[in-house]
Order: sequence, then structure tokens, then C-alpha cells
Amino acid sequence: MFNKEGIPFFTVIIPFLSILFVSFFATSYHLKVTNEAFEANLQEYKKLYSKTETNKKTIKNIIESKTKEHKLYQKNFTDFMMVLTIAIIIFMALFSLLMISIIGDVVKKYKQQVKTEEKKLQSLNKNLASKVAIGIEEGKRKDKAILQQSKLARMGSMISMIAHQWRQPLTELSGVLMELETATRFKKVTDKHILSSIERSDKMIEFMSNTIDDFRNFFKPDKKKEQFSILDSCQKAINLINASLDDSNIKLVVDVKNDKEINGYPTEYSQVILNLLMNARDILVEKRVENPQITITIDTKGILSIVELKDNAGGIKYEHFDLIFDPYFSTKDSSKGTGLGLYISKLIIERNMGGELSVSNDKEGAVFKIVLAG
Repeated sequence: MFNKEGIPFFTVIIPFLSILFVSFFATSYHLKVTNEAFEANLQEYKKLYSKTETNKKTIKNIIESKTKEHKLYQKNFTDFMMVLTIAIIIFMALFSLLMISIIGDVVKKYKQQVKTEEKKLQSLNKNLASKVAIGIEEGKRKDKAILQQSKLARMGSMISMIAHQWRQPLTELSGVLMELETATRFKKVTDKHILSSIERSDKMIEFMSNTIDDFRNFFKPDKKKEQFSILDSCQKAINLINASLDDSNIKLVVDVKNDKEINGYPTEYSQVILNLLMNARDILVEKRVENPQITITIDTKGILSIVELKDNAGGIKYEHFDLIFDPYFSTKDSSKGTGLGLYISKLIIERNMGGELSVSNDKEGAVFKIVLAG
């Protein structure tokens, strides 16, 4: 009885039936009571009676009688059609009023549903806005925590590398003092010897002081972009970790095919290179690789600067490829890594400098590739 919008089915079928009904009777009227049809019938009567012995007067009386019957029938049928038409008009008027009422109820019901859905949507929007605000705050807190942990991790790495950088000059400084002490005990110390020892000691102390300055400047964030050499930025990172690599007997090979100057943040770029070097060093030491080696290749392709850093530690497991740049993911022991180094490195290269940092495996080990346009 009702369609899916809630409108009764007869609102569609009744007007159609009414029009069909009126059309049927109108057609019948045309066929039965029109003068053309009557004239055709008279001609048939004339032909029929002309073949018989009926006289003309009788035929005339019959025709007059038929004409009166036709006019009476025509009048009755016309009156009937008038009544029927009026009835149909009244019916359609009443039907229209009924339809207006029904459609009004349907529209009212639809408006009510719209208002209800609108209220639900407004409520959902308010809840969504609240959830988004909460999510943003949680994201900010998470970012702050990540940055704080990253700073702590870098501080620990910095202290470790300073220790490696200072180990050799401290040993040499200790040797100078022991040599000076021995000469003093045996009464063989001279002014020249003392001055020479002081000079050597000053040089080593200056080297250690410069090391502290290098580390302090290295971790100072860049405030604006500038033109810098890829090789120079890589060399800064190498200078900081070189002593640590020597201490672990790791060979570092730097293959410069084409250097390039790009516009970006040189200190942050050096931090990325340092993070990759530290990861390569840690995995080589952890796996106790025989003849450990790290290779840095610097090249260009058109406007692109391409740096590849690879090791010979056997590569990254296939199941770790999708997670390697996620925050807090690390293949190291929890006491040796926070899982933030590669995450921060990817943010620096891709978000801050508009480049790409990717990883793959070759036959010897992992290959990290940095691509920047400049």
C-alpha cells in the first residue's frame, strides 16, 4: 500500500484510472451519439428499406422516429457525461485535497527526520571536534616526548663520542706528564724540556677544547636554510665519529664522485649522516663482522644530490622494512637504542628539506639512500 518514501500507492494509480475511465466514456460518446455516426446509420436504413415494398411515407416516418430517438439518446447521454464529468471533477478536487494533506504529512515527517539527522550530525561534529582537539594535544605531547627522548639519546651519544675523541689526547697528555715526572725525579729536567712539554700539553688541551666546541655547535639547530656542500656536511659528521670507528676497528670509505651544493639545513643534514654512521657502527659491532666496513658514496644526478651509506653487516630483515622508520622501533637492545634516530632522520630529510630517505639491501648489507634536490 505504501512506497519506500511513505506515500500511499493509490496516489499514483487513482488519477491514472480516472483519466482512463473518462477517456473510455468520451470515446464511447464519440462513437455512439455523434451526428456522423447517426447519418451513417440512416443511410443504412434507407438502403435496407428501399429494397423492400415499404412506401416512402412509411420510410419517412421511420426516419423521423429514429431521429427523435437519436436526439433523446444524445441528450440523455450528454446529460450523463455532464454529470460524470462534474462527479470526476469533484472527485479529483477531493482527491487533490487528500493528496495535499498526505503529501504535507510526508513533507512534515521528512522535515522532522532531517532535523533529527541534523541534530545528530551537529552532535557528532561537536564530539568530533572535541576528539580532534584531544588528538592534537596528545600528538603534541607525543612529539614533545619524542623530541625529549631524542635529545637525551643524542646527549648520551655525544658523551660517548667525546670520550672516544678525548681518549687519545688524554693518553698522550698522561705520557707527557709521566715523562716530565721521570725527568724531574732523576734531576734531568731542563727549561727546554719543561717548555716543550707545556707546548705539547697546550696543543692537546686545545684539541680537547675544540672537540667540545665542535659537539656543541653540531647539535645547535639551524634557524634558516643556507647553501652548503654535501661533502663538507658529511665530513663534519665523520670528524665526530671517526675516533669511535677507529676504536672499533671499522674501516670508513668515502667515495666522492660528484659533490654538490644544496639549499637546506647543514647541521641537521650532518646529524642525519651521524645517525646513519652510528647505526652502522652499532650493528657491525653487535654482529662482530669480520673486516667491518662502512662506505659513503656522494654523487649527483641532474639537479639531485644522492648520498648512499652502506655497511657489510648482512642487511635488514624483510619483516622490518615497513617498521624501520617508525618511532620507538629498534632492533637493538633497549639499553642501547631508543628507536628514534631513523625516525628523526626521516623527518629532517623529508619534512624539513623536502627530500627522500629510503633503505634497501644489497649483497653485503643495508644501503641507506638520501636524495635531495638543489
